Amino acid sequence: MALNIEEEIDARLHAIEAEPYASAAVTDIRREILLVQDMIHTTGAEAAPALRGLSQIEVTGIASPSSRVTRGILRFRAPEDLKPPYYKEEDKTIRLWLDQAHLDHVLYQLQHRKRWLWIGIWPDGFTYADLHSRP
Repeated sequence: MALNIEEEIDARLHAIEAEPYASAAVTDIRREILLVQDMIHTTGAEAAPALRGLSQIEVTGIASPSSRVTRGILRFRAPEDLKPPYYKEEDKTIRLWLDQAHLDHVLYQLQHRKRWLWIGIWPDGFTYADLHSRP
């Protein structure tokens, strides 16, 4: 069975609409959907402002018909270092901070045959992003 990614995201948007902080018509929500084809894993460290380990996965792929995104960056951090997701138009990149406790799960997802990263941007500034996969 073929996966219609736009319908899949519409279903997710309808589910999110049940939340009180995301009240807008689905047609008013900007979405960027990246069908993931390749990835680069990075592990490192930084010294400022304090020494800490860093882990991230950069994904690249093909934008869905309604999107322009070409890349995503998944950054794994301690819960206190998480930030809201955003889409940067200049480099067509979704940036998503995830709890480092989810790294193993994301690595498992990236082994699946179908993977997509998406972000929804509501007119009031609310954003939601996540990684989906299907075996």
